[in-house]
Amino acid sequence: MHKYWGFGLHILSEIEFPELLPADFEEADVTISAGEVPQNLTGDELIKKPFSQLNKDEYILNVKGVCRYYASHGKTVVFEQGEESELLSVRLFLLGTIMAAILFQRGEIPMHASAIIKDGQLILFAGNSGVGKSTLLASLSNLGYKVFSDDVCVLKIDKDNKVTGTASYPMIKLWEDTLEKLNNTEFNKDYKVRPQLPKFGQFFYQTFNKETIPLDKIFILSPQNTISEVTINELGSLAVFKQLEKQVYKFQLIGNTQLRARQFGLLSMVASQVKVYEVLRPARGSNVQILTQEIEKYL
Repeated sequence: MHKYWGFGLHILSEIEFPELLPADFEEADVTISAGEVPQNLTGDELIKKPFSQLNKDEYILNVKGVCRYYASHGKTVVFEQGEESELLSVRLFLLGTIMAAILFQRGEIPMHASAIIKDGQLILFAGNSGVGKSTLLASLSNLGYKVFSDDVCVLKIDKDNKVTGTASYPMIKLWEDTLEKLNNTEFNKDYKVRPQLPKFGQFFYQTFNKETIPLDKIFILSPQNTISEVTINELGSLAVFKQLEKQVYKFQLIGNTQLRARQFGLLSMVASQVKVYEVLRPARGSNVQILTQEIEKYL
């Protein structure tokens, strides 16, 4: 078995995860192993869809041609790999959808956001898939900012009732054309995220930070078809809450009313404590250097 740290958890896994940070611990928070996945779920608040099932404490996902997964009670993951699938693809869903289900089962709230550390505090960059979070993160890294997390950041409330964030794992995922635009020799094509995709993982094991860090600002990236230049606006409390609800990672996997109430409370605290900006940028032909320059003015 292999031992890792990720998403603020000690993870014991039957398969290797080069994406995660190796760790040493006595007791695992989450165990991942190959085995037989249940065909159906029962229980309270059951939701059935064509390729997934969800109840209060369990989740089944069927990714056709890749793998079947079962996440249970925030502690256990079982997977059945497809005969012709690659472990790369199996791990991709384990680190995405399945870990989101585990986090929700544990009462945690993962945000769909990348993050840097500035002056001991977190700056988050949120938005839907494909809006350029990872590209912006890499661009800021080029300028010397310290990368904290790519794609997912787990938000929590500390003992002083302050909103904090925990990183996912030490890898940035960048498309091939982004690598060419950034023109940084430290970025490479050594690790392909999925065989059929021109997307590559960039590791930062040595500088990865496992600490829980206070949250300072959030920038929500929003591509627009009707504008020609970057515009940044600070949002009011009501708009902040509505926008942040959309940025909860895989929010469809929230399987119980208690967690929905917890999410409401956490997002309300974010809205009251943290400055949130909406970043409107051209949907086509936008320049990451220009976007970076404009956001730097607010950092």
